[in-house]
Amino acid sequence: MISAVFLYNPAAGRFPLSKRRCNALLEYLYCNGIRCEVVSSRPSLDQAPWLDLEGKDLLIVYGGDGTLHQAMNEVVKQKVPVALLPAGTTNVLARELKIPRDPERALPLVVRRKLKRIYLGQGAGEYFHLMAGVGLDGDAIARIQSPLKQALGMSAYYLATAISLLKYPMRPFDVDLEGETHRGTFAVIGNTRNYGGHLLITPEASLEENSLDVCLFTGSGRVRYLAYVFGAISGRHIHYPDVLYRKVRHLSITADPSIPIQMDGDLVGHGSIEFSSYGEGIEVVVP
Repeated sequence: MISAVFLYNPAAGRFPLSKRRCNALLEYLYCNGIRCEVVSSRPSLDQAPWLDLEGKDLLIVYGGDGTLHQAMNEVVKQKVPVALLPAGTTNVLARELKIPRDPERALPLVVRRKLKRIYLGQGAGEYFHLMAGVGLDGDAIARIQSPLKQALGMSAYYLATAISLLKYPMRPFDVDLEGETHRGTFAVIGNTRNYGGHLLITPEASLEENSLDVCLFTGSGRVRYLAYVFGAISGRHIHYPDVLYRKVRHLSITADPSIPIQMDGDLVGHGSIEFSSYGEGIEVVVP
């Protein structure tokens, strides 16, 4: 019998976990040789140790990318494979790995446990599997409150981004890309092509590469940022003269303490920070 932790988000955006659904999922897993310990996720600002994976063979995540992000430090430290049951608002990692976005349809993958190693990014003692952002998107994340997210789903992100585009001051900061220094107003450090489900801000990124894709926007005007957004729908923005795109293993950012930083959709801090690729990566269950 395989021993697993079943980590769920009580506020999962698309498929809230009712008691009936939870029991059905756990019974299916048990009948297929997987015994689960059920654990609820914590608020993103709660940094206390709470997830014990010692002696476990698998972490099953019922939720979205934010739920997985909360568990990532323990996954890395305890080297436990991860299986996704996508129930969040966007489920970007599931899209990248071609995992069905219906949790029930993804269940058979958990039982088969075909594993694939993916690489991560890290910064300020935390890991991210999708992306980090410095500037504009951090400001948008800071504007999203949990009740608003639960009520509007992905529309909450669109609303917050629209407000940030109007109000965020676009303060410049310096980015050192392995000895090459540039100044910009918004940076995305990507580990995946897909950003938020509908944009390709780092269109050449790959989970299978032990590197990070950096997209640095150097403009500051509101109209110019609208052009960036439209360009990012197809990924053509990386060819704009005021957009810098690089693949690196390490970068450092020197920024005003007011500039926000997000990782995988969670606000994690402000100001200067260093990022690097994490070579060991983690194992995830894939089709």
